Amino acid sequence: MAQGPYVLSEEIPHRQDDYCGELDLYRPMGGPMWWNSLLWTNFPPLAMFSDKNAKNDKKNDFFRSLALLNSDRRLNEQYVTFTAARHDLCTSRSLPEKNCRLTVECMQYEGVRNCQWDFPLMDYIPKRDNHNTPDIQARRFWDNNVLHMGFNAEEFSEKVMPVGDIDAEITIADNAGNPTWGYYPCLMRVAGWPFRIRKIGSFEGFGKGGHHELNIGLHWFEEEKLWSLLEGRPTVAATGQDDTMALQGNQRKGFKFFAMLTDLDWLGPNRTNKRNDDPEVPVEKGYIWFTVEETITVESTGKKGVRIKLLDEGIVPAWLDLHYLQVFAGGVPLGYMSEAEADLEADAGAFDDGIESYAMGGGKSSFGRIQVLRTPDKRRVVAENAASRIVFKDPMNALANDLVDMGYAIFETCKFGARMRVGSKPGKWSEEPIGDRGLVDHKASGPPPLCQFEGKNEKPIQLPASDYLFERRLVT
Repeated sequence: MAQGPYVLSEEIPHRQDDYCGELDLYRPMGGPMWWNSLLWTNFPPLAMFSDKNAKNDKKNDFFRSLALLNSDRRLNEQYVTFTAARHDLCTSRSLPEKNCRLTVECMQYEGVRNCQWDFPLMDYIPKRDNHNTPDIQARRFWDNNVLHMGFNAEEFSEKVMPVGDIDAEITIADNAGNPTWGYYPCLMRVAGWPFRIRKIGSFEGFGKGGHHELNIGLHWFEEEKLWSLLEGRPTVAATGQDDTMALQGNQRKGFKFFAMLTDLDWLGPNRTNKRNDDPEVPVEKGYIWFTVEETITVESTGKKGVRIKLLDEGIVPAWLDLHYLQVFAGGVPLGYMSEAEADLEADAGAFDDGIESYAMGGGKSSFGRIQVLRTPDKRRVVAENAASRIVFKDPMNALANDLVDMGYAIFETCKFGARMRVGSKPGKWSEEPIGDRGLVDHKASGPPPLCQFEGKNEKPIQLPASDYLFERRLVT
């Protein structure tokens, strides 16, 4: 971050009023980069865009590139990836002074290993989306660099801050250009940080036994459906000057709603392949419960929004950056993750045979634990259970596939529930930990290096994105 993040420029050969259908194969803002990006106004204030930094470091290539690409208006069309925004917060926000242990109710990780060669003949391999290349497919993708989780809201209120005091609102993502060109997410902003909403609903205000839900897709939709759910029908009453009729405010004020986030809609695999929908962790465990406060105009985007108040009944959405190993509850910094232990009481309900058959070594620490250690050289992340142990290198220097393996090790340990220690300390000091234990070599890591020529003239063209010959997984 000291040198500034990368700046990419992409020209879109469309007029502002050119409409793109949902199944249009020439959608200009599809693919993994656009899936993992939002216009900069949707994020909390980022240090990388501050006027102070730009003035103090005018020779920096990053700020010169911004000025060149946004000559008509500063940051008018500047999109930011979630990874860049997370790194900005990790390096610019102050850490909390106290440490605490918080209960993780649910967790989700979507990392995907890159195990293919990139060579010209790959263009002939059948692909999704009518054989469009992945970089322009208008579908959902993944993010290897983050692990999302939900903290117990009641405990969060006791140890960190009342969840009702966290600024939160629901709005449509701000965008540049035509909204049909790319993704069109509905956002729940928690302390300024944007979470994409997958589903929103309520049991109140629809009569006895009434229940309404709104499932939100990836692309442009009629947002009036959202406001109708959160505000109710427009109503007038004699509350104006001299008892004249006036339009009333939000009719759903005080009503209780729930929301499921896109980042918390897959909390674990199915228990059996014989059933289409039989998850190990029910999706309801990742619901966020809130009440509607009032209709507002979001200050940073100028778009319509609804201010909400988070409740203690559900979870507080949070994310763990896998490079810095820092945890944020939306935009609220919680510090470094230094340790996480599986919650045996939560795990017991997931297995028919109880805990005893899984905690082979006996005791809580033998069931599942994640530790972040500071050695004289670098950090180490140790994932361990009763049957196996994996030691990961410092994630700041890890290759892409090794980072994915670490993400899945944390997920497999904590997905049923865990106690996570967060705070100002990035882990305890330790000697170099002992290496892997158990049958952690899951399968081959990928193809060997792709080389050109032979013998002395051999030249590697592509190297595996891993330091290990095998994909590593904990034995469960």
